[in-house]
Amino acid sequence: MQEINEEAQQPGPPAGCHNCSSPETEEGYLTPLCRECRKKLSRYPVLKSVKLAAAGVGILFLISLYNFPRYFKAGVTYKKALNAEASHLYVTEKKLLKQVLQQFPDNFEAGTHYLIASINNDDIMEADSLLQQMGGAQDDNQELINKANEKIEGLQYFRFAEDSFAVSISKIADTSLAYKQAVEGYSRQHPGDVCAAYVLGQFAYNSGDYGKADTILSRLVEETPDFRIAKCLLSNVYRQEKLYEKGLQQCNDVLQQNAESCYALTSAAKILLKQKHDKEALEKAMMAYELEPESYAAQYTLTLADHFNNRTAERDRLYEKIKARKETDPDVLAELDEITSGN
Repeated sequence: MQEINEEAQQPGPPAGCHNCSSPETEEGYLTPLCRECRKKLSRYPVLKSVKLAAAGVGILFLISLYNFPRYFKAGVTYKKALNAEASHLYVTEKKLLKQVLQQFPDNFEAGTHYLIASINNDDIMEADSLLQQMGGAQDDNQELINKANEKIEGLQYFRFAEDSFAVSISKIADTSLAYKQAVEGYSRQHPGDVCAAYVLGQFAYNSGDYGKADTILSRLVEETPDFRIAKCLLSNVYRQEKLYEKGLQQCNDVLQQNAESCYALTSAAKILLKQKHDKEALEKAMMAYELEPESYAAQYTLTLADHFNNRTAERDRLYEKIKARKETDPDVLAELDEITSGN
């Protein structure tokens, strides 16, 4: 048998276009094709459903581009609010969160942080109203819920512990002697009630019994150091007792907890005026007014600070604002008239 000693020959690539056998092919491609065939074969048919889906994605993309500035701006504002909260700037935080909630009123996290800021700023009526609105709201952010619940516990300082007593005394005018006597009787039976102690301290202060107010309130703030309203009232007591440094310390304690406390700033400003530190008092008063320009305390205190810093025009403008307020006490106007009558 004849042996085959020659190696088998491998077939070479086709000489022309792989599709139409045209000798003119485009160089640089793995598959040899002429220009026309390559152009034709590169146009794959697209199903109508795929075209519609692509159009839908395009529309969604356009919508997202339209809404992106809105969502982005809200996100940036929300982040600024959280930074303000971390720095104890609760008035600033509330202003920023209001902007977010105007666009996204049902946002649980923004609403909850707004509630926390309201409590931290001692906006008790607003905080209570928010609690009523948010009742039953649910979310899986347990850390935030726990934080809110911890702050909500502080609202108990403003409520009598016994609901039945709270209901009965609500029918009595809270500036009357009958109201005071009822709270005194209740406090003897419930000596640990924070709200009752604060009310009695306030009665003592308003009646000019500063020694009694000092005794009640100094014990109260020692037991409840986060009761900022009580600390500010105690600072006013110390001002009347001419214990100015002790009064400023109470204000500073509050400002450590809330750097934008209008009550603490105005209380500190009035003490500084007593110490003849008029420029420092003006700085505090202006800070309070810039934070809460509609605050009665801020307007009153800045009027005094303007007077003692010879800012007569600014003083007179604010004085007119105070006179225009319906709730202004005639005794307060008489007091301001007496203080400013020299100019």
